[in-house]
Amino acid sequence: MLGRVCVACGAISLLFSAATVAAQPPLEPIGKWDLDYGEAQCIAVRDYGSAENPISFAIRPAPNGETFELLVARKTSGPRFAQELEGSVDFGGGPNKAWLLHYELRTKNLDVYQFRISAVEMAEARSAHAVTLRIKGAPDFAFELDSIPQLLDGLDACTADLKRYWNIDDAKQAKQEPVGKSARGDVRTIFTANDYPTEASSRHQQGQSQFLLLVDEKGHVAGCHVSCGRHAAAVACSGKGQERQDRQWGFLVLGKRR
Repeated sequence: MLGRVCVACGAISLLFSAATVAAQPPLEPIGKWDLDYGEAQCIAVRDYGSAENPISFAIRPAPNGETFELLVARKTSGPRFAQELEGSVDFGGGPNKAWLLHYELRTKNLDVYQFRISAVEMAEARSAHAVTLRIKGAPDFAFELDSIPQLLDGLDACTADLKRYWNIDDAKQAKQEPVGKSARGDVRTIFTANDYPTEASSRHQQGQSQFLLLVDEKGHVAGCHVSCGRHAAAVACSGKGQERQDRQWGFLVLGKRR
């Protein structure tokens, strides 16, 4: 009988501990949003926590505007090899399932968590005061949000400019008409089995994925973004708004940024 009581006490203690962790308030920002109009991407970054040990939170839309990446970066070492993890993104209306990548950006000694959600899910942030990023088997990240409608409007304007710059024509793509010159190349040596996340391999996950390559007028690849995919891998489309996932996006879009 005593043993059962002790086990029950231990379970209550664990539950209380988990509730305490979940109840931690969102981190407050220590600076303003920095919206960057890059040549091959649009991204908004903001630092949270403390000036001595900041955590950066970033929002990066895909050049076609259909998906968004939410990135958390800390100034510390990350895993030696990229990890695919289960997680979710919650803007206050309930969690949206989102697989993520955890990796180290070695050139800057950053530990990075990269979530990806649909544009439909990202729209929930317009009325949100905070976002909680959950990772299965790891602590949550939570950040206060403000001025999000204005920020997303700015990212939308940047993405529209990016589309013009790289000749991404939604109307032509909907009709599967060519945007610019067609291109042929051998990409078999670019991707290898070593690029596939170990976790996805152990779960026997497989499917089809599409990548949007930004190729300049000299034929150089300026950017590579996951466009869509199937199944639960980190490259798959997540959440709602997947009705366009079977579209065959053109890989070559030519243009020159103003």
